Amino acid sequence: MGKLLLVALILFAGAAALARPWIGIVSYYLLSTLGPQYIWWWVFEGLRVSLIVALSTLFGISLSAMRHNYDFNFLLNKQNFWLGFLWFCILVSYIFGPYVASFSSSGLNPSQLFSLTNTIFLFYFCAALEMNEVRKLRYLVIVFAVSTIYLIYWANAQYFSGNWSQFNMGRLMGPRSIHGGTIYNDENAFAMLFVTGLPFIYYLGFASKNWFVRLGLWAIIPLGWHAVFLTGSRGGLVGLIVVMGSVIMTSKRRMLMIPLLLMFVFFYQWQSGDIMDDRSQMIAGYEGDKSAEDRLNAWAGGFKMLEAHPITGVGLGSFITALPLYHESRPMVAHNTFVQFAAESGAGAGLAYLMSIWIFFRHYKKIKDWCLAFPDEKEMHQIDMYNHASATSFVGLFVCSMFLSLNVYEVFFLLILFNNALYQICLRKEMEAA
Repeated sequence: MGKLLLVALILFAGAAALARPWIGIVSYYLLSTLGPQYIWWWVFEGLRVSLIVALSTLFGISLSAMRHNYDFNFLLNKQNFWLGFLWFCILVSYIFGPYVASFSSSGLNPSQLFSLTNTIFLFYFCAALEMNEVRKLRYLVIVFAVSTIYLIYWANAQYFSGNWSQFNMGRLMGPRSIHGGTIYNDENAFAMLFVTGLPFIYYLGFASKNWFVRLGLWAIIPLGWHAVFLTGSRGGLVGLIVVMGSVIMTSKRRMLMIPLLLMFVFFYQWQSGDIMDDRSQMIAGYEGDKSAEDRLNAWAGGFKMLEAHPITGVGLGSFITALPLYHESRPMVAHNTFVQFAAESGAGAGLAYLMSIWIFFRHYKKIKDWCLAFPDEKEMHQIDMYNHASATSFVGLFVCSMFLSLNVYEVFFLLILFNNALYQICLRKEMEAA
């Protein structure tokens, strides 16, 4: 019965994506954030859901482009130029990188990593072209919030049901199929989903006029904190603190945020557990933390790689292979997204990554100013909410990226998609009003 229902949904989504490609984009990001194919793997087994959705969406976008239905300013702009340049640097590093091999101890070999990277970039650029209205973004916001809410439920269910097989040395792993497939391949990546999704839940609650809906959404937030605690991710803990700090700093009613902060402190003391408590004590102290020492060694090795190969880097997916040759260290990833990009794909990739971040925050400020200039326009209230939610989420992700390698983390591109679309929508409004 479940497989029949899924087949019907796939056929509907595929047909809808041909006529309205934004439905295919939303479906793609549902698969890449929630990962239902790994939660209910027995239903999805034998079905190429992602492939069907992808092909239908790409074909639908091609038809729409031939009908001249697009405003290409959403695609051809500075933000997307730097992301396109980042992809080009990755391509060069994959072809000419001196350490690219058919095998990598990182879990994905360079060929698999290149294929995944191409998919992420391709769908981002397709989405940048297609997601050109606030009503389309609304569905994408709902999908991201619902994905976060369900995975919060899933994470807490593993704990309260005593499913300890889902824990690795006391740390909760993300959902995975019986064959080991998963989109959250480690606990830190899983924690980042909650860190980046919680701001959307908070702002959706804040925007709701129904008090029951508002309180219901806000009641999920402490469970989201608990989900991060279960992962034992120090980066996730830092991300939560940064996100809450950002919410407080951007709130018009900062005094009302104090109870939220006090609740977090209380909840942490009550529910963090021994694993998170022990690991969090290492955040402030370098001495005795072998993990911190390893990170510093990896960063030092990464900069040596960049110095030796400034154009191509050592090659896509080859940081682990090359690290012992450039620094006395055990094989490991960079644990820093900028260092990972720059060391593997050259100085151009590092610059493109930093420019994408800089443009994001510049766009955020401009969108905020536009919303203040048109306070009575109904659509601007939605734009303002999505702008604050995506920016708050992005701040948490950016800070965590200083300690984690999140180079193929889909949420990074999803947040830039929100930012790019909102900026271009506001810019279009300004030009129409002139």
